[in-house]
Amino acid sequence: MDKTIFYRQWNLPCGPMIVASLNNKLVMTDWLNGWHHQTILNRLKKLINLPFKESTTAVIDCTIDQLQEYCEGKRKQFDLPIELIGTPFQIKVWRALQTIAYGQCVSYADIARAIGQPRALRAVGGAVGQNPLSIIVPCHRVIGSNKTLTGYGGGFEAKRFLLNIEGHRV
Repeated sequence: MDKTIFYRQWNLPCGPMIVASLNNKLVMTDWLNGWHHQTILNRLKKLINLPFKESTTAVIDCTIDQLQEYCEGKRKQFDLPIELIGTPFQIKVWRALQTIAYGQCVSYADIARAIGQPRALRAVGGAVGQNPLSIIVPCHRVIGSNKTLTGYGGGFEAKRFLLNIEGHRV
């Protein structure tokens, strides 16, 4: 069992990401300059408290290959071993995000209903915003109930870019 989180920076066409793995599982694909990046790092430190080391692993390399294919419009689903590290509520929300199909968009209210907590809109929004596996766990597919773009860790341009890949013009 690894006692280190390995990471590598990778530049998507819409911004730089940190791709990290632990024990041969992907634990982070997060926007380097994202507004919630430090929050995600703090949560990892609190929950597993392992050091980070800049290096690559087979999982990181495979993730980067699949993300490149996604950005080129050649991949619609990811086939990666992942480890969701968060609170039970966050993990429930992130699992609901995984059910959003390629090319589809849902609202925060839809996610709240999907997890059986229709009044938990604010908490759902917080959990979506702290998703450590951007793109892989498709939080970019969550938009406002009025069909407008909402906040995104990678910024509005990154969200627009990702949705455009999937055929949405928001």
